[in-house]
Amino acid sequence: MKNFIKLLVISVFLVNCQKSNKMDVSKNSQIQEKSSSSDAYDTYKEDFSVSEIKNGYSNSESNELHNEWSLNKFLDITKSGAYSYINLPEFMPHAIIKREGPVIKLEKDTNSEIGKISLENESGQSITFEDMITAKDSPIQGVMILHKGKVVYEKYPGMREFDNHVWMSNSKILAGLLIAQFEEKGLLDVQKTVSDYLEEAKGTAWENIKIIDILNMQSGLDLEENPVSRKGGTPYSIFAASEVGEAKDASGKVLTHNEALFRIPKLHEPGIAFEYSSANTQMLGLILEEVGKKRLSELITERIWKDAGMEGDATLGLSPQGNGVIHGLISSRLEDMAKIGLLYTPSWNVISPKQIVSNQVLKKIQTSGKKENYLKGTLGPRMAKEFRDTPEFNSYQWDAVFSDGDIYKSGMNGQGIYVSPSKDLVIVWFATGFGEIEMEAFARKIARTYK
Repeated sequence: MKNFIKLLVISVFLVNCQKSNKMDVSKNSQIQEKSSSSDAYDTYKEDFSVSEIKNGYSNSESNELHNEWSLNKFLDITKSGAYSYINLPEFMPHAIIKREGPVIKLEKDTNSEIGKISLENESGQSITFEDMITAKDSPIQGVMILHKGKVVYEKYPGMREFDNHVWMSNSKILAGLLIAQFEEKGLLDVQKTVSDYLEEAKGTAWENIKIIDILNMQSGLDLEENPVSRKGGTPYSIFAASEVGEAKDASGKVLTHNEALFRIPKLHEPGIAFEYSSANTQMLGLILEEVGKKRLSELITERIWKDAGMEGDATLGLSPQGNGVIHGLISSRLEDMAKIGLLYTPSWNVISPKQIVSNQVLKKIQTSGKKENYLKGTLGPRMAKEFRDTPEFNSYQWDAVFSDGDIYKSGMNGQGIYVSPSKDLVIVWFATGFGEIEMEAFARKIARTYK
């Protein structure tokens, strides 16, 4: 069980990888210099199709896939990895994010034209959206598109609609939303530093970092994550191991999640480069629990989930010390992730009696990034390539904010949530891998077809 937990928690760090900014020399930065952006994103894929598992698993298949588990099979695109994506609580402790009140069933108003939208692949061949996601070798497991609060497109090529699927780093937007809510209520100031809220940050590299710089992945610490930095005893790899109780200091003492997190050293000044790291999100989690005086699962339940007309409960993976792994281990139905997106649109009242994402919070997300920082790592350029359009910046844990106000967050091995507030549009998907044409490019083109 312990090894399985380790596999799951460490794996979520693979969602986005950036190259270290060479302003100071550190073990983390030296190792990362050896990795190119293309190397960071190359992923081995087994020869299988998610269409084979769209009706679930037999008992013998479940046992076989569970026993086949290995780190590489989880990190790569594999059949046993796909099994874990919809059975996460089998492998690690978790807390429940609880639903409450009536289930709001979204109306359907199918738009058959969406499936006909096409893009060219690398060979110049035009492929429609529906052909791409339903192809036998497609990795897409579920897609849902909402317009004005109604379901206009829905397909489940590789899962059942009631399956709970792991969000991976799409989870991070809930940390960003909770911070913004606390900020709006005057409970937290993002211009203040970590040590203003956490006593244990004093005397550490986190002490004088502003909350806004953690929110926007520009903390300046030696924590940037990619497949290379997760190895070789880097500060980041030690933190990753701590989430499953496997990190040790030089004396052999086992480090807790918090001990490893607070030991991460400074690399350069904060606020000058977009350097993605799940460690930033975990620090936000500590701050949220300190300010909110409750655990993350309870904060998400009370401030977001219970008032959004959800179909079901969600789960949140936990570290050995009980830290909610808010950077990537939330699992829910696809429709419930779509409902989270709906909260950022004018149709929020279709599912909720109160406005959970206020106009002021949405404006902060759309305006709080730094354009000059965005392309300094590998994630910014990758987003531009996948969208076939360059975002302006990242903000409040969202990976991309466009000039038209559209926002996007990615998750490891193909998860995504795209929201266009101005067009009252939400596009969400679950996957085990990446399609022939990037889902991001299709999402952007679909959004542009709406007025």
